[in-house]
Amino acid sequence: MWHDQFPDLLFQFLLQYFPDQPRSNVEMYRAVSVLSVQEKRGMFNYISKYLGDVRPVDVKDYYHNTWIKQFSEDIRPYRAEIAELVRVKHVQEGLDIKKTIQAFLDRHPGKDFNHRALQQVFSLLKYRSKAPSSGFSANISDCVNFQLACGAYE
Repeated sequence: MWHDQFPDLLFQFLLQYFPDQPRSNVEMYRAVSVLSVQEKRGMFNYISKYLGDVRPVDVKDYYHNTWIKQFSEDIRPYRAEIAELVRVKHVQEGLDIKKTIQAFLDRHPGKDFNHRALQQVFSLLKYRSKAPSSGFSANISDCVNFQLACGAYE
């Protein structure tokens, strides 16, 4: 499967920007995080070109939905806390997602959570909290299952 080739191709791409870069996945992850959006597009195109029949969008999706998640804190142990925070923020402030995510991050300094995963979970919980027929109903297990279905934490 082409996913096995991804780290080697990413390393080859990053050599043009970071000639002395170590080959570890963590160092590559950090290096990609400082690239511009345009440089990242070039990265996806470069990797796609060498893989042959894999589209750049598929490389991008794999990078964002699977590969980078290995460097983030698993959100599953925080299920109850996230659900409670959404419930409290929804009642008190109308649930501004950015502020609610920041409140969660402020509770856990030094932890590296995947911001896309948090955005998806908090957005889903906000959506569920607005369900008119059932009132507030936040099932964090469904959110985690949603994350798993998207390829998170594999």
